[in-house]
Amino acid sequence: MKRLFIVIITLLTVTFSNASASDTKVNGRLYTDWTLETSDDVDSENSFSISRAYVTVKSKLSDFTSVRITTDIREVDNFSGYTIILKYGYFDWKPKFGNGKLKVRFGLHATPYIDRMNKLWGRRYMLKTASDLNKFVTSSDLGAGLIFGLGEKGKTGSASVHIFNGSSYSHIEDENKNKNINAHILLNPFINNEKLKRSQVQAQAYLGTQNETIADNEDASDYKMQLFSFGGLLGYNNTFDLGLDLNFLTEGPGNALDDDIKSSAFSLFGTLYFADLVENESFVRTLNLFGRFDIFDPDRDMDDDGEFMFVAGIECNPVKGFKASLNYKTINPEDDSQNSMSYLSINTLVKF
Repeated sequence: MKRLFIVIITLLTVTFSNASASDTKVNGRLYTDWTLETSDDVDSENSFSISRAYVTVKSKLSDFTSVRITTDIREVDNFSGYTIILKYGYFDWKPKFGNGKLKVRFGLHATPYIDRMNKLWGRRYMLKTASDLNKFVTSSDLGAGLIFGLGEKGKTGSASVHIFNGSSYSHIEDENKNKNINAHILLNPFINNEKLKRSQVQAQAYLGTQNETIADNEDASDYKMQLFSFGGLLGYNNTFDLGLDLNFLTEGPGNALDDDIKSSAFSLFGTLYFADLVENESFVRTLNLFGRFDIFDPDRDMDDDGEFMFVAGIECNPVKGFKASLNYKTINPEDDSQNSMSYLSINTLVKF
């Protein structure tokens, strides 16, 4: 960990020393929470924690090149404290012949579907999106990508294709020689409609191989990994949002003689904002009510192995750079013989 920390500090120092202050920006995010478990047969267990702390440096090196470095400070299982890893570390090149609509990205960068769905859901500080939460695919990986802007200045949306190792930013070791392909499209269908302009739809196809060691006598197709996702947000003025996130995963059984494992994760979420419903001077303008319902099925060919999750709460956004929410979450297994779990939480987001 010390070596990685030294490398990151060195990279940050080089970035600052080689770019003017006006072309370099530093920002950060801090996720904190207090959680009380209210499940049956649990004696009011509660704790304070910091789930994430991100520090990001972005630097414009020229009119055509830029770099981003983001560190992720987090608690690690069986580790008495916090450790630091690299979440993003990539280089962007906008070739002149692309006329501002083409970007080449190289390095450790975001899986675009999860990155956009985090923005549509809007509460990553409280809860991950469905495919990230259920580990269908990593949110960041080593690779290269081509990103195309659609419409004038990319206002219509974007399309991209990426080649990834198929590992993860938290486990970068590539266990086999195969690479994964990720195609993604994002559209702004109502960009010219003032009331619906926040609405977006997106889809992805992620095809490749699981990050597993493949023996010489095994076939890579036995470790296949295919993920198809569709999601979007219908946003009406600053009054309400309604979002959807659908994910279908197929994985090969490896060296077992079983059929492919087919999993799914669905999420439906919504928000009611008070900003347009009350007077300008009212504190209530800073509040919103939100809810989310998830269905996770780890194997669609098996009965009673899934679970349902419901989250509801109130969120306050009194000033730029700060959010806080009081929320209640329940997780109910499909198998009636298993116990349900429930949690009452206060989550905060501070960003600068």
